Amino acid sequence: MNLRISAKEYDYHTLLKVAEMAGLAGLVGFHEAGDDYLITFPDGEQTEELIQDYKARLKGLENNIWMY
Repeated sequence: MNLRISAKEYDYHTLLKVAEMAGLAGLVGFHEAGDDYLITFPDGEQTEELIQDYKARLKGLENNIWMY
């Protein structure tokens, strides 16, 4: 399953950091898709949960950065 993220919102290093924080390093793939990034998640029963967790962590990191 794929998740498309705007490069205008997040940079590559942030996306990688969140994958590491979520324990997904090496499990997800990152690909440039024009002006965006395409993140590929392994197909399985928990794929949707992984994607939701990843998006929540990404938002949480964003909130932490901009709070201070």
